[in-house]
Amino acid sequence: MRKRWRVSAAVVVLSVALTGCVNGGGMIPTGDELVAQSKQHYFDYRAITNDVQALIYDGPWESDIGLFGMQPSGAGCGDDSYNFDLTRNTKIDPDKRDGMREKVQDYLADAGFEVEGQELGSGDAQSSDVIVRRQGDFSLLMVTFIANGSVLVTATTKCWPGDPAELSKLIFGGVTLSEGYLPREESPSDPLFFGVTPGEPAFGPTPAP
Repeated sequence: MRKRWRVSAAVVVLSVALTGCVNGGGMIPTGDELVAQSKQHYFDYRAITNDVQALIYDGPWESDIGLFGMQPSGAGCGDDSYNFDLTRNTKIDPDKRDGMREKVQDYLADAGFEVEGQELGSGDAQSSDVIVRRQGDFSLLMVTFIANGSVLVTATTKCWPGDPAELSKLIFGGVTLSEGYLPREESPSDPLFFGVTPGEPAFGPTPAP
């Protein structure tokens, strides 16, 4: 049975005073609530992107620390809101490119997304994109298959309420992420984590270029 909660006007006023509001009138989460909500958003969108990656290659994909997918950003969002940006890349047998693309299209369509296609370039640089725009948790989800076998997965989520600077401080504690706190490679089957514990880096120092 669904539970219904009744909240007094005084409590509502106090909550607004403590958390603030977004432009639409909703409350802006802070502190533990902000972390809990963002963690769930992160796991939800990563579930889709990881499933897409696993259809293509279940081994390690290269990840850029700046676009690992966990760092909150205010880019493209309004005041007091954030999103996540992710990029992964790998290489596959070029002869399997068309079949992989069809698998990704079918998976996303079965998951309820409207999927677009796009073809660009020619020769080894020719690319074929599978695109989802402004649906579900995504502002943009794109899988790019290049004729030479390179595959790029990029995702930008929609914006959620919360201060990106506060959230970053809460989940990273002010550490320098390039010092081994985020992996440079990640397989779609690896257990997801959210945030880091300042101290000994989990993945070792990032090698010099």
